[in-house]
Amino acid sequence: MDKEELFEKMKDYKPDMTSAERTGAYLSGQRVDHIPFAIMSTNRIIANELNYTIRDMEDIDKLSDIIQYKYDHYKMVGLSEELSLRTMGHALGSKLVFPENDIDYIEEFIMEDKLDMDLLSIPDPYTNEVLAPKLKRAHKLKERFPNMGIETEIPGPITTAAAIRPIDKLLRDLRKNPEGVKELLEFCIEANMAWAKAFKNEFGPSSVMVVDPVGCDDILSPKQVKEFSIPYLKKQLHLYYQLNGVKANLHICGHTNRQWKYYKDLDIDFFSVDNCEDLAVCKKEIEDQLIVVGNIPPVEVMLNGSIDDVIASVKTCIKKAADAKSGYIAATGCGSPVGTPIENLDAFIYAISKYGKDAKLGEMPKTINE
Repeated sequence: MDKEELFEKMKDYKPDMTSAERTGAYLSGQRVDHIPFAIMSTNRIIANELNYTIRDMEDIDKLSDIIQYKYDHYKMVGLSEELSLRTMGHALGSKLVFPENDIDYIEEFIMEDKLDMDLLSIPDPYTNEVLAPKLKRAHKLKERFPNMGIETEIPGPITTAAAIRPIDKLLRDLRKNPEGVKELLEFCIEANMAWAKAFKNEFGPSSVMVVDPVGCDDILSPKQVKEFSIPYLKKQLHLYYQLNGVKANLHICGHTNRQWKYYKDLDIDFFSVDNCEDLAVCKKEIEDQLIVVGNIPPVEVMLNGSIDDVIASVKTCIKKAADAKSGYIAATGCGSPVGTPIENLDAFIYAISKYGKDAKLGEMPKTINE
């Protein structure tokens, strides 16, 4: 399929419900127009289409343009003021660099030389020079889009720690200074929850996406996952659930299959699985208790693939997971890269609306065989 044909087909995409209404109805057991979807980092794709850079997305007017575009074209709703994987480290003193059109990165860590807890203190989101502007921007978004819900995103404890201490040194500390790392992880939970509490105070209970790539099987051994990742991730998720009465959603980049057995004991509703894992295998492991989310490849397919590649990948994922017992949400396996073409976003939604039509929780759509 070429761009012109896809463009013509997408003219017929006029959903009766918003993305939030669809997900809510689907998870309550109602039949909906098509399988819910959640394309990670959609704003980057729209920014590219509008000739905005990543840095432009910090401008409230340009970000509003992106949000309005999503609603006008796809009836996608929802606001987010998130902490990136490195924001809390920045708030605590690590030096963050913001390229014009790429994701941020840490230039200098606050614990560059040694693991020293005396260098840290819990930041106040209302006065911290990094966090306070984010709260203000969230208020501006709500003022502009009062009918949309707002949520946040928080890194997991060990991922937060990796924005404070360089990852190579942190991994060495796991062996040489395990008690020091555990003290740091407890601190990271407290710091993340300070943000979560302020966010709730301002906007009420809301959903949260917890992202924890440093906790993946590619970085940590099974023993390290069990000792340094899962207990602290579990604690942070539980505290968030206690605070809001709403369970979090969890995404971990990379391989995670050795730890899926632990996820059923976490206070989460959704698990978003990276595309490096087999969606069907993950579904079989977690579907009794968790909603399965994933896992179209963001680089190989969404960024570098053709329109037909995207359609085929979405169809494959539907076949693998659409009949998950607790529900399935079609999504990318990780964040959409800068430069992802708008036609591949359209192709994703076209494929969902065609092959995931008339969706109901626990059922495989009949249109999958068309």
